[in-house]
Amino acid sequence: MKERFNALEVMEMAKDIEKRGKKFYLKHAEAAENRDLRELFKRLAQDEQDHYEKFVALTEELREGDDNADYLYEEDVSAYFNYLIEYSVFPKDDSDESVEALNDVEKALKLAIQAEKDSILFYREMCDYNEGKTIEAVKQLIEEEKEHLRALGKYIQEYGKK
Repeated sequence: MKERFNALEVMEMAKDIEKRGKKFYLKHAEAAENRDLRELFKRLAQDEQDHYEKFVALTEELREGDDNADYLYEEDVSAYFNYLIEYSVFPKDDSDESVEALNDVEKALKLAIQAEKDSILFYREMCDYNEGKTIEAVKQLIEEEKEHLRALGKYIQEYGKK
């Protein structure tokens, strides 16, 4: 398996992670009966969308003048990137743990916390292989993911007290 990724490859994986995160949070927002939790999940979904849009803009910037980037959109390459992130951050929609979490607030929160931790680790790893605007964006994203983690942690503490 490839150990180093260029900036465009990182952006493609990051976009996939953010799309999966948005989908995860929206699905759990719909299932949440508690209004505060529903609003938290909706806000996190919007943040994931914002992150995705940042990565789209960075991808366009990085692609300018790079005629060799078309390989990123080939079916095999896309499948490879999907494989790398599929089990590393947000759980698949139809996974047993994701389905169970739809009916269990505590499980949903724990899944979300683990996903945020995993995304922070993923993005930190990507910092080792990048520079310039890409690393600046990734470092900013790490801080935003940490904020998600704090918000989820605060909510789970409050939920656990009830």
